[in-house]
Amino acid sequence: MPQPKPPIITLDPPPSTLMQTFLSPTATPQAMQTTIHGLTAALINTAKAHDPALTNPTMVPILRGALPMFVAAAPLFTNTTCILARCSKKKGTQDVIVEWPGRRPFPPAADEGKLVVLDTLVATGDTVVALCEELWAMSSGRAERSVAVLCCYAAPEALERVAACPVVEYVVVAARAERCDEAGYLVPYTHGDIGDKIYGAAWKGAELPVVAEGEDVERVVEGVERLLVRNGGLWTLTHDGLGVEREILFPSFKKAWAFMQRVAEAAAMFRHHPEWTNVYNKVSIRWTTHQPKGLTKLDVLLAQLCDSYCEP
Repeated sequence: MPQPKPPIITLDPPPSTLMQTFLSPTATPQAMQTTIHGLTAALINTAKAHDPALTNPTMVPILRGALPMFVAAAPLFTNTTCILARCSKKKGTQDVIVEWPGRRPFPPAADEGKLVVLDTLVATGDTVVALCEELWAMSSGRAERSVAVLCCYAAPEALERVAACPVVEYVVVAARAERCDEAGYLVPYTHGDIGDKIYGAAWKGAELPVVAEGEDVERVVEGVERLLVRNGGLWTLTHDGLGVEREILFPSFKKAWAFMQRVAEAAAMFRHHPEWTNVYNKVSIRWTTHQPKGLTKLDVLLAQLCDSYCEP
């Protein structure tokens, strides 16, 4: 007789207010961590209601995004143990490498309880599935239906894949995405790398544009990418990903001033103005939107107009 399918439990009612912050393109690291703490507390309470045996778990946060989940979860139990897992995957592939910075979960210590895997995002499911498959192999097949998986935001198809792993007893998710797109990102989008949103972006600068709330994300990202030097364009992203900028050299001050006049006229027409400076024949110009914060279709349009005004 086949084993019953492990349940996939979604928080009820859904944490809509918390998820708004979770998905916001302008959420600060403090707001993100506070939001994840709130989501994790709700996940733990739901898991305890479903599983009375969940008393002294061994929690496995997947680095680096799930560390705030462990911080929030640990005080909710009398006794806890933490074992770290680091998983890496190249976008567009299913090849996942699982690393254990410390000891492994098997064989477990005598005083350790059920394994609880923590992850903030589950898009394709590749990472969590690879981890669960390694747990299954590590236990030599003796840990069937003994692992709980808790996550903040996940695609429905990925949840099904995780629940199908032989070690998974149940899955608890705070909110389900609509889908996972072809590039491996959850829809609605989280607007940037989740680790960068939690801990702050690396000083070297943004690699992805940050789209303002309320915009058509795919359309704006596509427009911005066409503008960028890395794709054959003339613009670069600002260090925070909130704008695009370009430095333009003209043959003379007169040419530079004529360009600025044309841009000023377009800015007045669209009621959207640049951040810029002019030194003799050099114009430095940046397009961004301050309210709501991020890049919009107007920033793309006006950057394209600037390019056309520079054509001979």
